[in-house]
Amino acid sequence: MNKIFLFLILFFLPCFGFAQSDVDEDQHQISLLLFAKNFIKAKEIVESRLLKSDDNSRKVIGYVYLSRCYDKPKDESKKIDALENAKKIALKTRNEIDMAYVKYGYALYYAYLEKNDFFVKTVNESITTFSKFPKENFILSALFTSKFLYLSKNKLNRDEKYTKVACISAYNYALKSKNDFLIFQSANNVCAYYAYQHLTMSGADSKKYRDSAVIYIQKTYSHIQNIKDKTANKKALITYYFNLNSLADNSTESVSESLKLYDKILDLTENDDSFKELRCATYNNIAILFENENKNKLAEEYYLKAYELIPKSKVANNYEFSTVKIVSFLEKFANFYEKTHQPEKELKYLKEARSFEKQGYLEKFENSTKSLELFYETEKKDNQIRQLEEKDKMYNKYKLLSLFIILLSIVGVIFLFYMLRYRQKLSKQKISLLEGEKNEANLLLQLTQKEQERLKAEQELLEIQQEQLQKHAMATSLQLDQKNTFINEIKEKAKGDKNTSISRALKEEQLIDHDFNVMQKIVQDVHPDFFKRLQEIAVSKLTNQDLRYASYIYLNMDNQQISNILKSSPMAVRMTKYRLKQKLGLDKNDDLKSFIQNLKL
Repeated sequence: MNKIFLFLILFFLPCFGFAQSDVDEDQHQISLLLFAKNFIKAKEIVESRLLKSDDNSRKVIGYVYLSRCYDKPKDESKKIDALENAKKIALKTRNEIDMAYVKYGYALYYAYLEKNDFFVKTVNESITTFSKFPKENFILSALFTSKFLYLSKNKLNRDEKYTKVACISAYNYALKSKNDFLIFQSANNVCAYYAYQHLTMSGADSKKYRDSAVIYIQKTYSHIQNIKDKTANKKALITYYFNLNSLADNSTESVSESLKLYDKILDLTENDDSFKELRCATYNNIAILFENENKNKLAEEYYLKAYELIPKSKVANNYEFSTVKIVSFLEKFANFYEKTHQPEKELKYLKEARSFEKQGYLEKFENSTKSLELFYETEKKDNQIRQLEEKDKMYNKYKLLSLFIILLSIVGVIFLFYMLRYRQKLSKQKISLLEGEKNEANLLLQLTQKEQERLKAEQELLEIQQEQLQKHAMATSLQLDQKNTFINEIKEKAKGDKNTSISRALKEEQLIDHDFNVMQKIVQDVHPDFFKRLQEIAVSKLTNQDLRYASYIYLNMDNQQISNILKSSPMAVRMTKYRLKQKLGLDKNDDLKSFIQNLKL
């Protein structure tokens, strides 16, 4: 288990490591070599460490940096080939970081061609992708640096917020990457931005920008000391001295300090052909200092030293000198001789300046033409590739669509076959079911008829029984009336004999109770739920006497009859009926007799 876990770590470790530019030592070293313009050494590292890697993402990075190693115009086609190779691999890997590196390479190429829209689009897309991943501060700083240099060089938004945002962002990402070279480079660019603002402003604003520039110059020195490559370290230190001089004032003390700094630059560049342009610029700046001090002899001496270092031809293929800088140097020489009233020498240097300028324009035009031809040829190939890819995708879609239609047709036919078969089977089942339901309905109809006949017979029997019970109840009621009359007669006869009266009274009470039981049984036989229904609708619980009165009322007896049966006064009967009416929840206007006799049972 541990071996498997270790294998997985070793397998995925290169992927994670290579994807993070902050810890990619190869990129750091190559960037230093490109800054020092040691293209040969940079190319060796690219080919030996990156292009020979088994990881395609490393190859993409390698080809992008290889395109930067071809800086001469004659190597323009090689630059394009390198970028195309990076793009092909990135399209295969489908890794967005790989494609972001490709866009970074193309952004630098578009900057060289001064294709503004293409540059801004690709550099912003690359920044957006790298911003989504951690530990990509190194490449983000490089991207923002490229953006700042391009905006500054082409004077696009130079004094606007975008240029400032670009250089400040480059510096912040450089700090996060902890790469000393990047921190120096980005801080130097911030210094350049503030220095430019210092020169274009006046008064308090000018001083504010100058102070900001000085702060960033001072920040660069400690990081320069940590740059390991000797040539890059020397170039960075020279840049530092130039920056200090660019912000010096015109006082005598400042001139003296400037000369000391220029002496340091000359010491650093002595016997080193890779710094000819910087040495030439140093001589030129010293000459300007002496010229401003009206020390024309010393000024001419240093102008001539600068002139000796200028190449006499093939400017465009020289790594150090650019046509623009050579023309600028020669024009300064001509201006000096114009000022010192030496027209022959002035004319000489002006002719040379125009000759270099013309040569530079021709070479630039030729190189630009070749570059544009390569650019449009590449764009044409890319368009063809995109068209082929779109056609391929379209054909694949058609294939899939055709296959889907065929499969759908087959599935449809199978589904239709089974659906017809199922419906046929279902139809047979429905016919069988309907026949069964028909037979069951006929049988149920017969049973219903028989049940109706049975219920009709039972109803007739119940009606006969109810009629008999009603007759029995009436007979019993008459019998009770007769008994009560008879008892009354006996009572009248026995008034003189008290003992006999008490004995008979007891018997009468027993008879009355017995009679009520008989009456209750009769009512229950006729209407079994009579007394239950009364209890349900009563507001308060009904007593046995209440039920007795209700049964007498139900049998249509009036107060006198009830009074005779119960041996009570009519007034007592009315009071009892009144209380019964209240217990049943009736209003005083409601008729108790009608309510009880019409009670729904």
